[in-house]
Amino acid sequence: MELKLIGQMLRRWSWLLVIGVLVGGGIGYAVSIYQTPEYLASTKILVMEPLGDNVSKVNDLNDKELAETYMQLLTTQPILDSTSEKVGEKIRAAQIKATRVRDTGLLEVAVRDTDPQRAALTANVLVEVLIEYNEALQKSRFSSSEQSLELQVSEIEGELARLEGDIEQRSEKSIEEQRLASEQRKTELEQQIFTLQGDIARLEQDIDDLTPQALPNELPAPLTLEQRNQLNQKRTELAQKKFQLDLAQRTYFNLVMPQDAAAQTEDPTNLQNLEQANLELYRQLYSTLLSNYEAVRLARLQNTPNVVQVEKALPPTVPVQAGPLRNIILGAIIGLLLTGTIAFTLEYMDDTLKTPQDIANVLGLPVVGYVVNESGMDKNEGTPYVSANPRSPMAETFRTLRTNLEFASVDKPLKTILVTSPGASEGKTTVATNLAAVMAQANKRVILLEGDLRRPRVHRALGMTNQIGISDVFRGQMDIRDVARYSKVKDLAVITSGSLPPNPAELLASARMSHILARLVESASVVIIDSPPFVVTDSTVLASKVDGVLLVIQPGKTHAEAAKTMIAQLDRAGAHVVGVVLNRVSRKISSYYGYYRYENDPIYATDTVSVEQQNGDTRRKGLAAMFNGNGKSANGKLGEEIIS
Repeated sequence: MELKLIGQMLRRWSWLLVIGVLVGGGIGYAVSIYQTPEYLASTKILVMEPLGDNVSKVNDLNDKELAETYMQLLTTQPILDSTSEKVGEKIRAAQIKATRVRDTGLLEVAVRDTDPQRAALTANVLVEVLIEYNEALQKSRFSSSEQSLELQVSEIEGELARLEGDIEQRSEKSIEEQRLASEQRKTELEQQIFTLQGDIARLEQDIDDLTPQALPNELPAPLTLEQRNQLNQKRTELAQKKFQLDLAQRTYFNLVMPQDAAAQTEDPTNLQNLEQANLELYRQLYSTLLSNYEAVRLARLQNTPNVVQVEKALPPTVPVQAGPLRNIILGAIIGLLLTGTIAFTLEYMDDTLKTPQDIANVLGLPVVGYVVNESGMDKNEGTPYVSANPRSPMAETFRTLRTNLEFASVDKPLKTILVTSPGASEGKTTVATNLAAVMAQANKRVILLEGDLRRPRVHRALGMTNQIGISDVFRGQMDIRDVARYSKVKDLAVITSGSLPPNPAELLASARMSHILARLVESASVVIIDSPPFVVTDSTVLASKVDGVLLVIQPGKTHAEAAKTMIAQLDRAGAHVVGVVLNRVSRKISSYYGYYRYENDPIYATDTVSVEQQNGDTRRKGLAAMFNGNGKSANGKLGEEIIS
């Protein structure tokens, strides 16, 4: 059953799905026609790991992570800006796509552009910029150490040149001059040491101020790029000052070693040995600094991953956009999915009763009849449709309804049947008149009573006037037998509403109404009452006075909540609900459930010849026979023998 319900839903929304497919396909075709062609140029680069063994943790990445790093680096703003400047056109990250060639160290870089020449140029320039940026980025990691070592080497070279000059000039100077020069050198070193100590203290304070302080259980705030550069500069300057301080202290220590001062100043050999020792010290420091400097440069080269372009990009000749057929199919699929989602959402949010399964699940009532949506049902005023077309499939559906009602009343015959609906304009009057006509065709005496004293429609459906009716009986102006009139259907009498009263609910609930129903039951086999919808209390009042209630529900219109409220009111009133009639059922749905399938069978072809045309004036003869042929007045009213 679930598959059937899904199929029914698809048929019900097939028009929307078709529109979605057509619109989606049309949009796909329009996109193919008006879309600017784009070209894709690709190049391949090889990313190799650093050569050194002592690789820093920053570069401690496997092949996949290293490839992912450079794939992300390709779309960073500095590289895009440099590439745009060299190409002469704004390059966006959306134009670039980098993928890793599986199980290799190769990266494929693809660039989209509307110009094939520019696409190839952009791809090649992008790789060049990446290589330059990679080298600059790796060099910046060792720049502080290199700068510091370069400054220290420069300082040592200056000291070496000075010492060598002093030694050459030593032999030409007197002892007094050498002593004075030594004292002057010590004074200069003391002043230099004092100044360097002050500079070191200031730099350490500056570094402490620039370094973010972490609160307890919290991480320190991250530094900006400018703050990081300032911090690195201060640290480099601090290292240089400490080196200068250490060098000055060593030189000063050699000058003031605990030896006989007089011997140092008077013996030129001791002074010469002292200066030679200082010279040897500086040469050792110079050698050490050069070794450290070369080691830093070698580490930078070894820790820098190599990026090499192995295949240059060539201008493409064919655009990469899909053809019109693919866009049309894709658009149709998207349109189908969107409209299908809309249809499913509307179906899910729709709480109306549509199928017999809905009726059984929500109301717990059987469906005793199906009335297909027929265009001539409501327009055939004057004669019920089943009487004008007795061999039509519609007449057969009402005969089936009549049979189901007979089976429902085996133990207790239904003498009075109330036809009502949860809402207005659901076809209860049409069902009531045609049901009355088809019961009259079964040789039963039937009285059709208009119970809607607010918006009566029975007289219009049967082509009768509404000058007199049951309201006149309530006022005591006429007797019930005076307001009952013939219809165009044999054995069917009709009592219309008459003039509309101001208090219909009170009249229908009165004891006089119960007395009227009792008199009608004595004169007829079945009394069918067309009542107002359950939006007013009239139907509840009438339901408590009849043998059975027949609910008319239009699929897709009657809401489940309204129907459940109506059933609750009927239960409180003690009414006996016989079943539900599904009215104005779509032909497709009715055929789907197995009803109305014989519609096109020639055996059941619609006979448009009315009963009146076949039998002449048999309706009056039949009605007269039903009431023993007495009591017919000239104006067509039922006489004393009809309702006594």
